Amino acid sequence: MHTINVSLPSQLKLQADQLIQAGYFASFSDLVRTALRQTLTEIQLNSLANQAISEHRSGQAKTLKDAQAVAQYVDQVFEGLS
Repeated sequence: MHTINVSLPSQLKLQADQLIQAGYFASFSDLVRTALRQTLTEIQLNSLANQAISEHRSGQAKTLKDAQAVAQYVDQVFEGLS
């Protein structure tokens, strides 16, 4: 595990402390790790969405014909996020 020093504006630190005190996170480190994981996942999902938009606009979009095909596709997408 690595230790990193982070500078925060007072208001952001106060809000982080309030989340910890309310029991949402065990510690500041837990909050930061969770936020980083969520940010990385959001970026990956945005990238996939942009790719899908691009494929649609270029006529390369895939048509999923039934619920099973959709489920398989979603499973593949989420496997790629792991």
